[in-house]
Amino acid sequence: MIRKDKKIFKDGSIKTQIRVTQGYRPYPDSPPKQRTIQSFGYLEDQQDLDQFWNRVNACNDSLKKKRDLRIEIPVSEMMYSENNRILNYGYKFPEAVYRLLNIEDFVSRFQKRSGFRGKYSLNEVFRYLVMDRILYPSSKREAASRLLNYYGLNYEWELPEVYRALDCFNQFFYELQAHLNTRVKEITGLELEYSFYDVTNYYTEQDFAGPDETYQDRNPVTGPALGQKGVSKEHQLTPIIQMGLFMDGNGIPVCMDLFRGNMSDSDTLKENLDGFKKEYKIKRTIVVADKGMNCSHNIDLLCSQGDGYVFSQVLKGTKGKRYQKDLFEPEGWHVSGDGSYKWKLIEEEYKGKEIRFEQREGEKTEIRKTVVRKRKVLLYWSAADARMAEKKREEKLARARKSTKNNAYAIQHGKDRYVTEQTVMKETGEILEKDQIAKIQTVDTEKAEKDAKFDGYFAIITSEMDYDAAKIRETYHGLWRIEESFRIMKSDFDARPIYVKKREHIRAHFLICFTALVIIRVIQYFMGEKRLSAERIAEVLREANCLIERGGYVRLLDVGGKIKYQERKDKKTGKMVPTLAFSQEDQVAADYHLIQEAFGTEFYYAYSKQEDFKRFFQDMNLVKKA
Repeated sequence: MIRKDKKIFKDGSIKTQIRVTQGYRPYPDSPPKQRTIQSFGYLEDQQDLDQFWNRVNACNDSLKKKRDLRIEIPVSEMMYSENNRILNYGYKFPEAVYRLLNIEDFVSRFQKRSGFRGKYSLNEVFRYLVMDRILYPSSKREAASRLLNYYGLNYEWELPEVYRALDCFNQFFYELQAHLNTRVKEITGLELEYSFYDVTNYYTEQDFAGPDETYQDRNPVTGPALGQKGVSKEHQLTPIIQMGLFMDGNGIPVCMDLFRGNMSDSDTLKENLDGFKKEYKIKRTIVVADKGMNCSHNIDLLCSQGDGYVFSQVLKGTKGKRYQKDLFEPEGWHVSGDGSYKWKLIEEEYKGKEIRFEQREGEKTEIRKTVVRKRKVLLYWSAADARMAEKKREEKLARARKSTKNNAYAIQHGKDRYVTEQTVMKETGEILEKDQIAKIQTVDTEKAEKDAKFDGYFAIITSEMDYDAAKIRETYHGLWRIEESFRIMKSDFDARPIYVKKREHIRAHFLICFTALVIIRVIQYFMGEKRLSAERIAEVLREANCLIERGGYVRLLDVGGKIKYQERKDKKTGKMVPTLAFSQEDQVAADYHLIQEAFGTEFYYAYSKQEDFKRFFQDMNLVKKA
């Protein structure tokens, strides 16, 4: 039905909101409710009323169409039967992107040229594992056990074939990434101007590390072992694996590689960069990364190749000492109107190395020459970040005080930053030499005071001399998307812990996760400003389920289950933010409508002929939204 609701705004104006709604009962004998099928905005804002009402009526008429339906169900129908099994069809949406990226053709071509002798399709296994990773991330063993839970899938392979297929997926580890990047550029029409790069690590379920870098097999496909003991970003004690990820300006992954868990973050960039540029035929790129990549060798390597960089820079310690004079000098700062932000842009000369390689006696030799280069340094201060740094430091100081009193907080995290040892005489407390009577722990307030001077201050360095302060910060802050990608892979795709142990299987596991991430990012790109998080997309797809009824009919179950909260416009940002009040809509149903809108399709019938349902999937076509 068409619903017209009057909305009164703060300025006293009244507008009429037009929606097409559908009545339903959440459960038998419950009061009827209404769900919004599509909202068309406000009537007073429309320029062409005839065209507007045509769209509204067309949507409403599509809900009124009734089809004669007669389903015969025998009294003896059992609960555990094929006709009573709930099947998921939500995977069909990411599968449409899988086809759009031509992954099926790529894997099929590999299978033909590789001489694969298996009687099953590698593409079927790979596609299934990618779709299952998006909807129900788990181990390969558990994924294989869900083969019967998807609508329209009739695969006959079993778990042993999955593990054998992983060996094959490892063989096109780099080739598929290059293929995906080519297709993404063709679909989006955007070239790679910035290369956002970062490294994270994933912990394994192994008890012991494998052979380290002294292992004789240097082939990147077969050895050495990836799982090594290193500094885990999640404080795990098991062996870890490093992953370096390149991402474009749209947040879509370009490529990734895996490294030993005991390799330094900064070393991964030089391992990755040369092959990255050659494989993707990139003439020049600007690498954007955090301070973990900021080392002299990486900067020299980038500049020697004619590339650029935008790196975060530390301000404390010996590395940041050169900028502290400008940092605390009161002149030269530009301050915002409300005083919450200030910045200073300076230029500096620095000595670097020009790196080139020569072939000498059949070996590649690195030649270095000292040169003087220029770069820009953006120093800035944020009041919000200053308050956050102060709060974190106070928390660490509080823990340090407790620790010195009763040896609490034995797990050594932040409190040790402000704890120091002094040797004293037990009776008088007089400080003695270390080889004398006793040691106590005291709070290092002097260090805390020194750290407080840096609260809210940051520095970004760049080789791009034509960038102004706004451009530098805007470019660097695009790095948040790569952090989001890591979170998606770790949390939403459950990429860790890594259960498989063979190097080939580990690489295949990450290739599956990478492909799933590309598919999600492409969906988000086409959703534009209406983009949903990976978590909400997966939630909707999991709720898209159906039953196969007798007579060739499909019964589509309700896609919903969460009450949507009302939204209001934030005064500072101008964005819509949720409130604490319930609305009359279902959040999952509203998200499902956005996904269907992105795929250029609408299908809300509760019952459908299987032929019509099949056409619904075939008609899916991603449409870019503003």
